Amino acid sequence: MNLTDTFIHTLFTLKSGPIPAEVKEEARKCLLDEVGTMLAGAKLIQERLTSYLNMFSGDDATAVGLGCKASLQNAALVNGISGHAYDFDDGHRFSTVHLGSAVIPAVLAVAEKENLTMDDCLRGIVIGYEAAIRMGNCIQPGHRGRGFHASGTVGTIGAAMGVAALLNFDREQFKSTLAAACTSAGGILEMQVDSSTLKPYNIGRATHDGITAALVVRAGFQGPLAPLEGDFGFFKAVSDTCKPEVLSLENNSNYNICGCYHKPFASCRHTHGCVYAALKAANDNNVNWRDIESISVDMYAQGVNGHDHTDIPSPVAGKMSAPFCIALALITGKIGISSYTEQALMDPDILALTKKVSVRADEEMTSWVPKKRAARVTITLKNKETYTFQADYALGEPELPMSIDDFCSKTTELALSAGRTEDEIKKIIDMILTFDGNVADLMKILA
Repeated sequence: MNLTDTFIHTLFTLKSGPIPAEVKEEARKCLLDEVGTMLAGAKLIQERLTSYLNMFSGDDATAVGLGCKASLQNAALVNGISGHAYDFDDGHRFSTVHLGSAVIPAVLAVAEKENLTMDDCLRGIVIGYEAAIRMGNCIQPGHRGRGFHASGTVGTIGAAMGVAALLNFDREQFKSTLAAACTSAGGILEMQVDSSTLKPYNIGRATHDGITAALVVRAGFQGPLAPLEGDFGFFKAVSDTCKPEVLSLENNSNYNICGCYHKPFASCRHTHGCVYAALKAANDNNVNWRDIESISVDMYAQGVNGHDHTDIPSPVAGKMSAPFCIALALITGKIGISSYTEQALMDPDILALTKKVSVRADEEMTSWVPKKRAARVTITLKNKETYTFQADYALGEPELPMSIDDFCSKTTELALSAGRTEDEIKKIIDMILTFDGNVADLMKILA
């Protein structure tokens, strides 16, 4: 087997065997987390999403939270955008991919249209996550170094392979789907800077193109023999730090969905460690933010680059700024979906405290990445007292996981913000965690 065949062997073997109950349970948690973010995100940018859908016709699949249906790929696209609109969706620190918003909308849309069951859906989610995580692990950090947004590129591969598993493709179809996904993959990191609102589009497009990749193979198209390692293949195009051994089942037989993180804060994941550490340092020592003279943050270099700015022109820029997120958390006590408002961006207290935060790269912490993405926060008071807390892991990492109650509370907050009643939310949560029937029945209550 060539390298591509090795990767396909891994995915096809995991797809074809019985998926352990605890892995399916993890997939349900991921689905619950993603549904909450889609509902809230759809409400946040409803006008833009509806304007987009009004340009097209189709009623194949549900546009979550928008009260309508759309064509298969367009339903997945808007659901992917909704899922990342608040930057509150799950991810994986080794592959640096936001998985749920790329994989789950694709799987849900196809499962709904094909009238498939929740068990089929969970299998598609598990394999989609597996494909994206292994591929991200393989091509990082060189992939990001070239300016690629892995949630868009690798997310396309995850969405495609999730649909391939959902549709029970044979081995050759699996391989051709991977090839189609590789040549479709795209997304650049520049979309997340300045006042751009296109970062979620990278992910929405990934779920759209992942479906298309699988469907062109279903129609009979066939890919090349070595789409990954060929002379003009995916690896040569997107990275100079490939680690192909991570694609092999023999080197790692675990289901990687169990290694995902989930977000308690509605901001870029690179801000979570320092926010968690700042809250611990302040709360454990009864610090009043008004008494703070300065805050210093030491963390890994990747967390500093692009996340140390103190000028905040937009909510997106605020979510990407460690100083702003720390100030917001210390003053308001939370970083929820309703935190990044125009009022917060103009609040003189929040902006003043933001300017007091300095962020710098720590060489030792940088060397720990990706095993740890640590942050150490030192708060210095006006009376010169100092308090320090180091977080080796942010809340929500597999080493410091959210509880099922945390998931339910987060989904409830998100769904309430979207206008759902508590009775509706309870039904959604119960259905996601226990339902085994057709996915179309779940989608009816998510419209």
